[in-house]
Amino acid sequence: MEWKRVVYHVAVVVAALGMFLPLLYGAVPLVRELLGSNPLLKSLAVIALGWLTAYFTFEERGEKVTAS
Repeated sequence: MEWKRVVYHVAVVVAALGMFLPLLYGAVPLVRELLGSNPLLKSLAVIALGWLTAYFTFEERGEKVTAS
């Protein structure tokens, strides 16, 4: 597996976990300690960085489909 694909997959997972950080904020003390007083802004930053990293590391490997 190429390094860009690995970075892409990790970035997608990080962005997906970032969506649930505000929910985990109330249940997991470690997340509460990491996010501090404003979890929404920090989780939005994690989501944005994850999706931007995924966007710039994505490489389309599909073959071109033709009608003939």
